[in-house]
Amino acid sequence: MAVDPGTGEIRILRSVHAADAGKVMNPMQCRGQVEGGVAQALGAILFENVRIDARGEVETAAFRRYRLPQYADVPRTEVHFTETADALGPLGAQSMSESPFNPVAPAFANALRDATGLRFTELPLTRDRVWPALHEAGVADQRAASVSSATRTPTAGGTPRRPGPGCPAGCSSAGTR
Repeated sequence: MAVDPGTGEIRILRSVHAADAGKVMNPMQCRGQVEGGVAQALGAILFENVRIDARGEVETAAFRRYRLPQYADVPRTEVHFTETADALGPLGAQSMSESPFNPVAPAFANALRDATGLRFTELPLTRDRVWPALHEAGVADQRAASVSSATRTPTAGGTPRRPGPGCPAGCSSAGTR
C-alpha cells in the first residue's frame, strides 16, 4: 500500500488472499468468488458511504452520488487455496460465499497503519478522513521527507514499478503481506 501525504490518496500495490474452501472443485469459480469479495470489500473500505443530512434525509440515494469501486480501483488479487476436507460439505467442499469479504478491512487497516503509523477505525477511508489525520499527527511531513523519488515498490507480479500518477514519489509504502 502507498499513501500520498499531500492528498491522502491510498493505492493498493499488492493484494494476496488465502482461503480454505475445503475441496476446491472449481478453482476458477472459487477464484472469481474471492476476487469479487475483495472488490466488494474494497468498495466498503474506500468509497461506500451512506450520508444523511441534518434533516435525516439520505444524500446518497442515487448511484451518481454513491461511489462504488471501478475496475481500475481493484488490484489484481493473488489467490491461494488451502484444501481441507469438510465433513459436512459435498465431497469435502466448503462454502465460499462471504468469507472473502471479511478479512479485507482488517488487513487493509493494518497495512494503512504500517504505511502511516496511524490506526484508523472508521470506514470508509476516504481522502477526507486520511489526509486530515496525517496532517494532525504530523505524519505527512515526516513521511514525505523520508521517502525519496527513487522509491520502487513491487507489483503483484513481483516486477518493480514506480508509484502511479495519483501517488507520486512522496508516497509512504507499507510492506506487502
